[in-house]
Amino acid sequence: MNMKTRDLHKKTPRLLALLFLLLLADVQIAAAQDTTKTVVRQEKISEVEVLHKTESRETKELPFNVNVIETKQHFNSSQDLNKLLTRTTGIRIREDGGLGSDFRFSLNGFSGKSLKFFLDGIPMDNFGSALALNNFPATMAERVEVYKGVVPITLGADALGGAINVITRSNPNFLDVSYSLGSFNTHRAGLNGAYTNENTGLAVRFNSFYNYSDNNYKVHVQPIRGNQYLPEQEVERFHDSYASLGGQFEVGVRDKAFADQLFVGLLASTNDKDIQTGVVMEQVYGAMTRNSSSVIPTLKYKKDNLFVEGLDFNLYGAYNMSRNNMVDTVALVYNWLQETTPNTIGAERSRTQLINRDHEALLTANLSYALHQNHDLALNYVLTDFNRKSSDVEQPDNVAHKMPQRLQKQNIGFGIDSRFGALRTNVFAKYYALYAESFENISENNEPNYVEISTNQHNIGYGVAGTYFFLPRLQMKASYEHTYRLPEPTELLGDGLFTTRNETLRPEKSHNINLGALYAFTLNADHNFQAEVNGIYRDSEDYIRQEQARNRPTGRKFINVGDVKTTGIEGEVKYNWKHLIYSSVNVSYQNIIDKTEFIYSENLSGTIQDRNLNYGYKIPNIPYFFGNFDLGIRLQDFGGAGRIANIHYFMNFIEEYYLTPQQLGANNPDMIPQQIAHNIMADYSLANGKYNIAVECHNLTDSRLFDNFRLQKPGRSFTLKLRYFIHK
Repeated sequence: MNMKTRDLHKKTPRLLALLFLLLLADVQIAAAQDTTKTVVRQEKISEVEVLHKTESRETKELPFNVNVIETKQHFNSSQDLNKLLTRTTGIRIREDGGLGSDFRFSLNGFSGKSLKFFLDGIPMDNFGSALALNNFPATMAERVEVYKGVVPITLGADALGGAINVITRSNPNFLDVSYSLGSFNTHRAGLNGAYTNENTGLAVRFNSFYNYSDNNYKVHVQPIRGNQYLPEQEVERFHDSYASLGGQFEVGVRDKAFADQLFVGLLASTNDKDIQTGVVMEQVYGAMTRNSSSVIPTLKYKKDNLFVEGLDFNLYGAYNMSRNNMVDTVALVYNWLQETTPNTIGAERSRTQLINRDHEALLTANLSYALHQNHDLALNYVLTDFNRKSSDVEQPDNVAHKMPQRLQKQNIGFGIDSRFGALRTNVFAKYYALYAESFENISENNEPNYVEISTNQHNIGYGVAGTYFFLPRLQMKASYEHTYRLPEPTELLGDGLFTTRNETLRPEKSHNINLGALYAFTLNADHNFQAEVNGIYRDSEDYIRQEQARNRPTGRKFINVGDVKTTGIEGEVKYNWKHLIYSSVNVSYQNIIDKTEFIYSENLSGTIQDRNLNYGYKIPNIPYFFGNFDLGIRLQDFGGAGRIANIHYFMNFIEEYYLTPQQLGANNPDMIPQQIAHNIMADYSLANGKYNIAVECHNLTDSRLFDNFRLQKPGRSFTLKLRYFIHK
């Protein structure tokens, strides 16, 4: 961790505390001035809530296979959005280590860029590593929508397997301040709020976070001394600290004749990470670091009944300026005992101070028109134009840094949503366009010979989704989509660290089918049940997967696997008794089979055809059976009026799976073992939620937990969180 980051870590708690006090004073003054108006507004809102369904319920009743995670019940938890989502059916989030580590988000077998992430409907593809779900506190979101398979055209995504849409909090006036302290010197802070002047319509909204951890948890490894493996022993990670700071600020007007919402804003973030391991535990580093920063000015505009009744329009524009820096300049080789030997190459891995400067213009627009009371038309357009400039003072004359690195994507979606009594349908078509400029090495010897290349591709997707209510609380869903997913910059261009470029990568395409049912019922007014089951089928071609060869452990590469078929089933049951006891259990099973019979490669003699040894077997390094169990107790008015106590236990289970192709060797030892993690949390709220304190214990039994390529995750940890919340 460099000096700049250490200073940031020392000063940030004081700066946050000062900012908290200033904002608190401002909101309290505003609340005192507008008490009468607040009462009237709350009465109006109550009337609306009686007449209309909640947004979460309306989303759940869409024809698409969608889960809605309400975050309010998790506001007192120190967990980020990633941790909350991994308890949802069909989702596995695999991390390389502790706080701030790289992660791979998997949904129904699809992972990486096959899934798309949105912030209030805005694509987050290239927002930078600090603006990611593993940094976002739960207090930042009102809810998270998880679309599995078919994605509504309003999100405008070239998603293959689904999308995650984070909806930030919409309260017109509130302040939410939180701070947590945990094991491994982990600090997390959140500051979220909004202020709206009801007379002028002027509104200010902000969300921010700060994260820091030493990540010095203990792992079990076999240290390497020279060329010899020593006996397995427990050691402490010694070069894995992480710090991130980010926020979103918007100012604008609401409820005006020319705009329902008009906001200009700024997203900004920075992070700094020490690098402890490569892609496997045997690789140990003691000095390599990377850091990144992003500045993103934004514009949001929304207007219902634009020009004519029933014509709704919203627009979002942004310009992303990111800087990513990788530093490897210490000529030493480390082992887990922190012993070093000189390295003749002048670095730990490859001497570099690589800087990637990424600029991306983003424009997304939605237009909808109510043809009839039961029929709505929708049109969506998304443009992203990504450019990268690279430089390295260690290699100032590297010709590769002068080559073009550009990726432009355009998506157009058109659909019609119709209601026929208890039946609701959505028919849509999507157009995908990709233009990329890159380069490849055509050298026939050890001297590089780069030439510029370009790609121009066009694809058409289409689909239909429907839902039918057999009973008011018995809903059936079915959907089909033929969809494409275009390669992303990191997949085509690499990341300058452990992911190498693949300029020949092709778009993925897939036929997706979802079938599901949701049933809710009540017994004796006290026992509330909800049961949901979904089946999935995916037939994917040119499936993009991150490859890790055992004989090349220092680098990853995204490749097209060919033909992959996925079948799966998932189910969840929720139970609530008198709003005092709540529980849920969910399980997911996914069978992801490599159906590519032959692998083709080219050399000077022409095209070579080899039989795929993994044909008919599971894709390796992907969990196939996992589940979660939650149990909570809520004690209303515990210790006095307006006081609430919660005790919450949750367990995560993952069946063992193969790290490498399972058919390799008579007894393939490369297994990720079965894992069970137990967690417990208790929180206490005073003054109707104004003051909150929570304690948590994760991995209660100190189990050995693993994820990507058997990288070990933290053991038992404890966290204390304090939170202050006021609203009008």
